[in-house]
Amino acid sequence: METIYLDELFLLNLVIDYFLLLGTAKICSLPFRRRRFLAGSALGALWCCLSLIPSLAWLDAPVMRPVLAAVMTLIAFGEERRIWRCLAAFLGVSALFGGAVFAAGLYQGSRTWHSGSDRLVRLDMRVLVISFALCWAAVSLVFRRTVKNAQRRLVDIAIQRRDRTVHIRALEDTGNGLYDPMTGCSVFVAEAGAVQALFTAQEAAHLQSPAVEAVAHIPGLRLIPYAGIGGDGHLLAAFRPDMVIVDGQERHDLIAAIAPGDIGTDGSYQAVI
Repeated sequence: METIYLDELFLLNLVIDYFLLLGTAKICSLPFRRRRFLAGSALGALWCCLSLIPSLAWLDAPVMRPVLAAVMTLIAFGEERRIWRCLAAFLGVSALFGGAVFAAGLYQGSRTWHSGSDRLVRLDMRVLVISFALCWAAVSLVFRRTVKNAQRRLVDIAIQRRDRTVHIRALEDTGNGLYDPMTGCSVFVAEAGAVQALFTAQEAAHLQSPAVEAVAHIPGLRLIPYAGIGGDGHLLAAFRPDMVIVDGQERHDLIAAIAPGDIGTDGSYQAVI
């Protein structure tokens, strides 16, 4: 009879589940929250170990596996709005990686652990690493654009002006050195279409006009100078919001500048901060 070492089984599943969550984050263009991923993968590994106990064998029932996937997804990506998209991606990545690893184990002729009618494949670590490397390359190739986007950090911003509030997603740019020369406050740039709800219909009609014209027609706007890629000087219309909340934290040092055109190329964000 094959002996099952729970510490070995736990560690193996911990590593596998962790990389599955990383792959899901890549596909969904989400930031890597490694502590949350580790917590989710720890739950998956613990679940697998507990399911080997005869009195808890029901944990390994087919109906319970989607439940585990949903809970792991909530732990890892609970802050995301489109959580169902994350769950679907996690299930897809799990199927891809699981199939590849299982096939590699069968090709290698690996021994198996038996638990009821299910089989647990005992893999050589070298085969496991190679399988994950190949699958990771496949995911990166198919989702090249989203893999690139996943390296970016996106934040949620709530902007309040008078009695109106808008919620937008912004790209966090550590190289953004734009600031207001009058107050010294940092400046983030948002698309005109994303903030037009903060203005009256008459004011919003001028948001996509040249900065000087927008400032002339909308009370409370000011001009912010900035240098383009070629070093040429330009102007942006800007205003000081009554309140700005970035990822749940209120900021008092931000000025909002308005870009007449689109900022992002794929629509995943509407501002740069």
